[in-house]
Order: sequence, then structure tokens, then C-alpha cells
Amino acid sequence: MNVNTYWIETYGCQMNKAESGSMEDQLDTRGWVRAERDTDADVVILNTCSVRKTAETRIWGRIGHFKHIKETRPQTLIVTGCMAERLKDKFFKKTPEVDIVIGNFNKHTLGDICDSLSANGSKHLHADHDSYRFLKTHGMTGAKAFVPVMHGCNNYCSYCIVPYVRGPEVSRDPDEILGEIRRLDGEGVKEITLLGQNVNSYRYSDNGSFIDFPALLEWVLSAVKHIEWIRFLTSHPKDISKGLIRLIAEQPSLCRHIHLPVQHGSDRILSLMNRGYTASDYRELVREIKKNVSGITLSTDILIGFPGETEDDFRATIGFMKEIEFEDAFMYRYNRREGTAAATMDDNVDESIKLKRLDEIIRLQRDISLKKKKLKCGTTAKVLVETVSKKNRGELLGRTEQDEMVVFAGSPHRIGTFLNVELLSLKGNTFWGKENI
Repeated sequence: MNVNTYWIETYGCQMNKAESGSMEDQLDTRGWVRAERDTDADVVILNTCSVRKTAETRIWGRIGHFKHIKETRPQTLIVTGCMAERLKDKFFKKTPEVDIVIGNFNKHTLGDICDSLSANGSKHLHADHDSYRFLKTHGMTGAKAFVPVMHGCNNYCSYCIVPYVRGPEVSRDPDEILGEIRRLDGEGVKEITLLGQNVNSYRYSDNGSFIDFPALLEWVLSAVKHIEWIRFLTSHPKDISKGLIRLIAEQPSLCRHIHLPVQHGSDRILSLMNRGYTASDYRELVREIKKNVSGITLSTDILIGFPGETEDDFRATIGFMKEIEFEDAFMYRYNRREGTAAATMDDNVDESIKLKRLDEIIRLQRDISLKKKKLKCGTTAKVLVETVSKKNRGELLGRTEQDEMVVFAGSPHRIGTFLNVELLSLKGNTFWGKENI
């Protein structure tokens, strides 16, 4: 079979997006061509997520979709990512239409695997547990790029599958990080996001020298010339240091926005989750951040319906959200992840109660977000223009330093530039504005 076109679908976190960029680079440098449609591809790669059951459900649905395509034309179906790492050869037993499974520690071999494909229909599992290997490039999207700086997690939160499918923490060589960033800087990138499952725990030592995350940020800041905004994801509350807070306050290139997952407002549930902090610890950290960094905004993750969660625990979370007033939140209900510590607990919160509680916090957060955004209407914000609006070709879509979405009239030649935009009104969660000339 003459295999020369590919189709990649990415699910889950920004790290997966960055790794998909690396896989595309592997194929592009070998002369492969990205297919215009999934039905046209000789090879389909599904880069999967296993953090929540809903993510895996979507993947099973997509596999069914490609099963139908394979009934009408030859197509090699490859599954990689966290779901592949978790299930490995079980894929072949449950879904014979899957041809190749590649674990998280073997994504760097995708190009070689695809180049050696044959038409004999044999199944292959690539899931060795060698040390995680960072690739030199991770693709880019217009003016923005993701740059992984560390991989894996040592925290073992009781509900989380990540340490089991991503492995222990590994920090990337700072010289490799700076090499990638300098290349992006020279190619017109305006914003980079430094990535890690627990990015603040970056620690790199070599020949007696030691670099932590604030020190790495200082290296990055000194290396860039054209990149104006630097972000980082994801932060664990217990690992944000005073040195990092001070650096954000001092350096205008570090965006005044932090995604800081709290997960819950009850100390009892936080302990069961093995989060390593109390609500008071988190509250004090927020005070420290807001005291030192003017204009900072916070978003978070909140998990509802954890095993043993009582009405009082839930009310503690409601009260915590009202007190902190996050700009935004990713909110979800607990579902059992096989292999985690929480999977051995009695999941005794009824599904109907989980849904009811989830609906309540979503409505609360929507009201908080709307109130805070309304206060910004009438002000002017610096916006990085990302793309043309899908709904109106005469409008542009961009984001503020605080990661807020803004739509305004403009020409496509503005994409990749910074503009001052007056925020006029809100439509849902999106600002509508006009360029302030």
C-alpha cells in the first residue's frame, strides 16, 4: 500500500497538543502530506486522553467512525496517548479495527513506525517504558506555540490517572528548551506557553548546577526578542513559590493569569484527594498572589461528587467559590478511573446528586464570571489576534493577557499582531469590541 497521507486528531490537554505537533513534524519531514479530510487519509492517528471517562467515550465513538471508513477503503488506524498507555494491547481485543497502539513513551517513534507500515494487516504494540524523550520541536499554531518543559507527575492525587500513564516527573534540558524557543522567536511567534503536568515543580540538575522553574523563566526571558507573552500550565498550588510570584510581578512579559486548580473547598475531601494543602493554604496563596501582582486573574478546576462528599462538603466548595471569585473554572463530576487510589473507595454519591451539584456550581461560576467581565466593559485591552471568526469572516478572534476571548471587526492581515481593543459588550463569555486606533 502506498502510504503517504495522514490525519491526526488530538484529545485532552495542551501537552497532547504539543506532542501532536511533534508527531506532525516527524511525518512532514519524511515527506508525508496532511489529508484534507479523515476519509482521504492513509494513516489516522488518534492522540487520546484518559483523564475522564467522557474523554475515552469520545474516542470509542471515533474508532467506530473509522471502522466504517475502513470498510470502504484501506486505512491504518493508530491509537496513541494516555488511553493507549492505559489499555495497551486490550485495544486489539476490544477493537480489531485498531492496527497500531503507541504508548506515551514511544511517540517519538511514530515517524519510523509509519515509514515501515505494510499492508499485511498485522497488529503492533509499541509501549516500552524507557525514559520519556522530549523532541526538539512541537509545532505551532499561528502566533502561538506550546513548549513542554517537564513531563509526568509525582503527586498521585487519588482521583488522577496521570502519574500512571505519564510516569514520574522528568525535567527537560534547559538548553533544548531555549533552542526551541529561540527558533520560535525567529519564526514570528508572539506567545509561548511552557507546559508540564506540574510545571512549577521543574527541577533540572547537571554537573552540580541546579535550575528551578523561576530560574528557567529568567533564562527564557533573557533569550526572547520578539515573543511578548509567556504563559505556563499547569500549576499545582503547593509548588508556587514566592520567588515565582515576585518574578511575575516584575516581568511584564509573564502574563497576569494563572490557572490554579483547587479541586474542592472542603479540607476533608482535599485530604482524601491527596492534594497536599488545605483550603486555608490555598486561600493564603491567593492573597499572596493578589497582593503582589496587580491585575492578576485566576482560573481553576473543581471536582464535584468525589467519594464520600457530603452536602456540607459541597456547601464548603460553594462558599469557597463565592469567596475567591475565580474568573473562570473547569468544572466536572467524579468518575472512577481504574488504577487510581480513589477507585478503591466507595463511590457513594448518587449520579443524580453529582449532576445536581455540578449544575449548581456551573450556574454560580457563570454568574461570577459574568459579573467580573461586565466590570471590564468600556475598558481597553491589549489583544493578540489569533484567527478569523468562524461565524463571520469579517471579524477577528483574539485573546487578552488574562486569556479572555474577544471578537471584533478587522482584516485577516492583522492575525498574529497585538492590537488595543475597546471591550464594548459581552455575548455569553466572549467580549465584543472594536480596535482602538
